[in-house]
Amino acid sequence: MKYDVIIIGAGHNGLVSANYLVSKGLKVLVIEARNRPGGMADTAEYKGIKYSRASYVLGLMPKRIEEELGIHFPTFDSEIADIYVTDDNEVLYLWRDNEKRYEEFKKHGQNKYVELDRLIFKLKKLVEEKLLFLPKPPSYDDFEKLVEGTELEIFLEPTKKVLSEYLDSKFHEAIAYAFMFSLPAYIMAYYFSLDWKIVRGGMGTVGQILAENAKRLGVDIMYNTEVKEIIIKEEEAKGVITSSGKSIESKVVLHAGSPVLLNRLTNGLLNVYHPNFRPAWKRWTILLKNPPTLPDYIKNHLDVLFTLPIGEITIPSGVDETLGAHVITSMGGDIEEIKEFFKIKDENVIYIDLLTSDKLEKEYLAPYGDMNHMPMTPDFMFDSRPVKGWGYSTPIKNLYITGSGTYPGGQVTGIPGRNTAMKILEDLGKKLI
Repeated sequence: MKYDVIIIGAGHNGLVSANYLVSKGLKVLVIEARNRPGGMADTAEYKGIKYSRASYVLGLMPKRIEEELGIHFPTFDSEIADIYVTDDNEVLYLWRDNEKRYEEFKKHGQNKYVELDRLIFKLKKLVEEKLLFLPKPPSYDDFEKLVEGTELEIFLEPTKKVLSEYLDSKFHEAIAYAFMFSLPAYIMAYYFSLDWKIVRGGMGTVGQILAENAKRLGVDIMYNTEVKEIIIKEEEAKGVITSSGKSIESKVVLHAGSPVLLNRLTNGLLNVYHPNFRPAWKRWTILLKNPPTLPDYIKNHLDVLFTLPIGEITIPSGVDETLGAHVITSMGGDIEEIKEFFKIKDENVIYIDLLTSDKLEKEYLAPYGDMNHMPMTPDFMFDSRPVKGWGYSTPIKNLYITGSGTYPGGQVTGIPGRNTAMKILEDLGKKLI
């Protein structure tokens, strides 16, 4: 069978593209190397116990995508987006309600925070209206022109400098990750959200819902199948060859995995550069027979993301009865510190899962163990992600790219998937959304 579009990878962006493309009458096939959809938005299981293995909260996917696709991701809503604890155990609540959030910062002596909050959300709104939903990614110059000469020009400055103007240093990591401190503050604004929420059934629910909707609309999905090569004739993509040697023809090929994989899939015709470094993060999941010992600020808000000195913590089992056991996840930290903090005794442990960049590379086909596919640094932002001038296309005709390695970047957003679909539809002369 010949398809209009073959999508390589059933991660959330690949599936978002599939949903948009099939809705415009295209015959779409999604090919996935793993046995389930979602990519790193993954719910793993251990003896029937479920847990989010890689990504762990949903917070940057615009409601616009859910509305356009007619789907809904079941999340646990709370009044608080995040609870941040300083090294000296000062507890800060990031309320979703503006006035409560402002008062909270003022209680901690951070009277300038209100202005920083206003500027961050003013920038996010401006970017969403002008630069976010485009079939061709904007350039850094486009962004610079948008903010230069305005109060938003500060987001061209280093994150640490901007934060220092509005907050005491002990609260900086309530707003931005430490790796961003030397980077321009627009990267801080990209990540900052008050919509971080736990997903019922784990993050794999995101991929499951997208896949089910795609299949309902007529998309074919092939699991446990790895693409060995993209068929290219006369500098034009014509389909794919699977690891079993099967050739499948299509008018368009869309690669939704790490763009670094294109180096191999095109037999060296394309070259995507990724700096040769491997992140040293550790992601822990601890499954327990009995509930852990919790401080009150956690016990009273189990549906919240916790940014603690020991790591970024979730306790999804506190609100999600579908998981099957008591589940603690931590991005970062040391296992002994985590066990000590929650007073976990070895006899209470069912299983401990450690995900590292090495495992991520092997199990999720993510070169260099990069969760974002490409670094979230200025060299790989805007239309330089992944290669300057590519956008959602490549130098090979009818070969497109999407995923976290394309604009606007990492996390579970669905925006690259939507934008790439719009680019393909535009090139095919189809009506856009």
